[in-house]
Amino acid sequence: MKNKLEKIVKRIEKRIENIEERLNRLENTKQKWIRIGQLEWVKDCSKKEMTWKEAKRWCKKQRGRLPTRLELLDLYDNHFKECEKLITDSSFYTFWSVTEYSAANAWSVTLNYGSTGTNAKTGTSQVCCVR
Repeated sequence: MKNKLEKIVKRIEKRIENIEERLNRLENTKQKWIRIGQLEWVKDCSKKEMTWKEAKRWCKKQRGRLPTRLELLDLYDNHFKECEKLITDSSFYTFWSVTEYSAANAWSVTLNYGSTGTNAKTGTSQVCCVR
């Protein structure tokens, strides 16, 4: 009887450890995001440039997605002060959007000017993810 109880206690302790690990991961994920307008934006926008496909993968790893072109423009137009917090360490301000222009091109937005244009998906731009 004692051995059976010890096994049950060990299983319960292991489950508690797993739950605590999940909670820690969730808390760490929350610390990476900041609410701006209706969306949460990753606090640490990519400092390096990457292709559109790489950008989509990077956002997925951050548990987010690439913003649409309109979401990036809204960030610039209506939340510029908060926008500056996301790009202060950046020397290059053109960010990918998920919005496709064609099979080979996607829209990007330059957040320090609010301009928008298309880039080849095989070219590189910076990334800021949303959720």
